[in-house]
Amino acid sequence: MPEADLSVLLALQHRIDQRLMCGQSTADAGQSAPDRYFFPDLIVAAHLIRLSWPDGARHASSTSLADLIDRHVSSAAARRYTPEPDGRMPIAWDAPEDPAECAAVLVAAASLLGHEERDNAGMTDHVRPLATSAFSRNPANIGASLRRMDVSPAMARALLCHTQGFYRAAGHRHARQLLPSRQSCFRIEHVPALLPQEWLSAHFDDLLSHWAHHTDWKVRHLRRVSALKLAEMSGGGTWPDCAKTLHIPWNTAQQSLKVIRQELNSRDLWSDFERSVESVASQLDWDADRVHYGRRRELLSSWQVPAGDWAELCRDPEQFGQGATSPTRDTATVLIWTHVTQGDHLHSPMLGALRESGCSTQRLVASINQLRTPANRKGGKRELLRRLETYSAVLATACDQRPDTAAIATTFSTPAGTNEAGRMLAPVARALTGASL
Repeated sequence: MPEADLSVLLALQHRIDQRLMCGQSTADAGQSAPDRYFFPDLIVAAHLIRLSWPDGARHASSTSLADLIDRHVSSAAARRYTPEPDGRMPIAWDAPEDPAECAAVLVAAASLLGHEERDNAGMTDHVRPLATSAFSRNPANIGASLRRMDVSPAMARALLCHTQGFYRAAGHRHARQLLPSRQSCFRIEHVPALLPQEWLSAHFDDLLSHWAHHTDWKVRHLRRVSALKLAEMSGGGTWPDCAKTLHIPWNTAQQSLKVIRQELNSRDLWSDFERSVESVASQLDWDADRVHYGRRRELLSSWQVPAGDWAELCRDPEQFGQGATSPTRDTATVLIWTHVTQGDHLHSPMLGALRESGCSTQRLVASINQLRTPANRKGGKRELLRRLETYSAVLATACDQRPDTAAIATTFSTPAGTNEAGRMLAPVARALTGASL
């Protein structure tokens, strides 16, 4: 073996010996994260080198070491379908039996991992292509077995299957099923069920400029799928897991994914989508004043506009009449909930309760749609919408501050006449107290 190769092998042996000695001396005290994951990561990386070969040939430090790995892989492929003397069939992830071949694989694996930093996104970027290649060439149980190992977060992220913009955890009740697909400073609680319009305008202009003939209906699906992606980044799990956390019905999330996948696939826009969502995620990482949408959803899960507040909201504007689609207190409740939680009005608690009780939602939905239709935003309806937005903004602040009863009274008992919001929202303290904010 060339002297240069021998030096590389001995250096790796020294690193392994150090970890073994550290492991023995700190067995009772507990190991640091890098030491804890050194061997599991090295084992998985070694299997990825073998199973994806020759894709990982660049990680072999010399031609002679690459030849050793190639010899092992060729021999393993020839033996794969040949029974052993004991009747056992060789399996795809058996380790090399030849010491030189094993050493060459381990050196390449160590190069694939890098050195000390275990949560480095660069390591994930190196590992993921080999994982994709290895899993596509071998039975599904091979990838599932490797994903079940207790590896570092960076390695676990690299092993997740990536299909059409989303990752999915594999393995039945896998321990890392909820591993975030990205190191994020924000949490899944900071993600609304629908991407806010201002986020869409700030980060998706490039994508939308390449997406011809997009309708409001399709953009709404895009906002929902983007929220699911942000939830995956920060909370992990499959898209059904994310949909459940965001209170999005499974069939609704599935339909949105179907629509967006068709649109992005037909125009080859998945990379634009991922860049846009990553831009939103980066902004959330830097934002020191993130909105806790999870708390807002929880606090307003059984809230309703009090009768006194509804009377204040309707004061002065021209009468709406008594038609089937005229705004009602329930209409206001749904619209305020939608504004505060940035959720879909069709999935509001009010409409959900009607469905569960077997009552028709048609009249309430028609009333909401009438008020939301741009052509109808005039006169008294426009004034009501403006007041609902003001009311929603103050209610959102109350949710974010989680005030006690005294604080609520201070916030909302601005003397009438001081400003319109104070006059209009004076009764809200009673509403918030009743909602146990």
